[in-house]
Amino acid sequence: MELKLIDVWHSYNGVNYVLRGVNIAFSKPGVYVVIGPNGSGKTTLLKIIALMIKPTKGTVLVDGVDYWSLRDEGLKNNLKKNVVYVHDKPLVFRGSVEYNISLGIKSRNPWEWSKVVEYYMSRYDILNIRSESVFKISTGQAKIVTILRALLLGPKILLLDEPFTFLDKDRTRLLLEDIVELSKEKVIIIATHYMYRELDEVKNQVIELPLLTQ
Repeated sequence: MELKLIDVWHSYNGVNYVLRGVNIAFSKPGVYVVIGPNGSGKTTLLKIIALMIKPTKGTVLVDGVDYWSLRDEGLKNNLKKNVVYVHDKPLVFRGSVEYNISLGIKSRNPWEWSKVVEYYMSRYDILNIRSESVFKISTGQAKIVTILRALLLGPKILLLDEPFTFLDKDRTRLLLEDIVELSKEKVIIIATHYMYRELDEVKNQVIELPLLTQ
């Protein structure tokens, strides 16, 4: 899957632009790191790549097709399901930890989903809270829940917005290991304030966004 941004600009108020003239292509598997100061448009860029926001100006091509010009909603949905975005703050749904993680993978892998979910809950040390309401667990645990839910959907492009925020040292290490492994087959796009050594060693590209003043 190839996703390309051509001369993309974005403004929320029609006057001030948070992004200007962005040109990026994601075609080869690997890690792409988005860096920049607060307010530089990192989250906006990720949401445009994730096909969640239509840019004010410019073109978003998915496998050579102008996504926002498509009128076929079925085709748009088929393209979009291969791109998954994880918010910087945990976004959870009413129910247990296990329920939240298994959303999506149940329908895609009805026979093996429970083994996969159990493996990752054990790996990230949340197996003991599998039946807990997600509204009663820590923010760090909720963050892992949302990341695992996205990871297990098996997207071709996975976007992680500040994924290491709220995580302890051990879970950060595990997530870095999994990102490196996944990047051999998938496009992983990460917005982060800190360039971890593990990311620096495997990165395909660093995308640095300036803070626009007007």
